[in-house]
Amino acid sequence: MKKLLMITLTFGFLSISTAEDVGLKVDKINAQEDTTISISKGNKKSNSKKYTISEGEDQITSDKEVVKKEAQQSWKMACSDWKKEFKDLNKDNKIISMSCGTMNCTKDGVESTCSSVAKYKVRVVVEE
Repeated sequence: MKKLLMITLTFGFLSISTAEDVGLKVDKINAQEDTTISISKGNKKSNSKKYTISEGEDQITSDKEVVKKEAQQSWKMACSDWKKEFKDLNKDNKIISMSCGTMNCTKDGVESTCSSVAKYKVRVVVEE
């Protein structure tokens, strides 16, 4: 531990003496703490990406089934398929949240259909 501290302090003094050799004044910089001096020419380009949050909705609908329970099962399959496709498109970990919503079943004659409104939030890179 003491050797590591000694090596760190040695490199710190070497970098300050090198800066003084170039003609930089470093008299008022406290060398007891970690200090970084950077010299560059021209404009500094930012490598950080800026993101915005995008929200959206999709409709999830089951197949028409005679038995309501089968329509509910069909909706559950449609929900899991939607989630799987949505995750497959998420190559850069942009999904913040996603939900299939609440299932609502309706009957048209003898056939039942279940549907819901799926909601999602994703991070989108803003063009600079």
